[in-house]
Amino acid sequence: MADPVWLGWVLTTAFLAIAGYGVARLVAAARLPAPGYTGCHRAVDTAHTTMALGMAVMCSPVGGPLPAAGWQALFTLVTAWFLGSTLLRGRRAPVSWHGHDWQHAVAGLGMLYMLLAVPHTAHSMSSAWTGPHTGAAALPALGWAFVAFFAVQAVRLGPAVVRGGGTGVLADGRVAATCQLVMALGTGYLIFVML
Repeated sequence: MADPVWLGWVLTTAFLAIAGYGVARLVAAARLPAPGYTGCHRAVDTAHTTMALGMAVMCSPVGGPLPAAGWQALFTLVTAWFLGSTLLRGRRAPVSWHGHDWQHAVAGLGMLYMLLAVPHTAHSMSSAWTGPHTGAAALPALGWAFVAFFAVQAVRLGPAVVRGGGTGVLADGRVAATCQLVMALGTGYLIFVML
């Protein structure tokens, strides 16, 4: 990432906080009675936690654990899960974190794009530590489509951030919307700087 080191650390911290929020939601659902919190909600919280951790690694000036190929496998699973859910559930109302299954699938594809569009050596693909995310992306038109998608997502989430509603880690819509807004802006930004 060609940005200042301080910005990399700020983004890393923000993404780690979002991952922590996802873990807190999963723990709260496991410990407290959570009527209406289904397996679909767990899948969304797990996906957001995974994506936030992946973004933290990509933004970090020092990289992070797990080889790049491991991150690619994780985001392939996330994408496949939500594509399958889209096909099985159709266009029903969103389950959680302010989005339909297809939107989560596109976010997973965006993560895969960031990992696949920049060149990697065989060593970096198998190294136990993913290095800082650098390089110019291939297929820039696809990158711009992802930037536009995440910008639209961010604009769409604005009212939910303001409106809020509910209390507690599982019911506070404002916190979930804010986390999703930061994810959309951060992901779009990271793809933008790759182009």
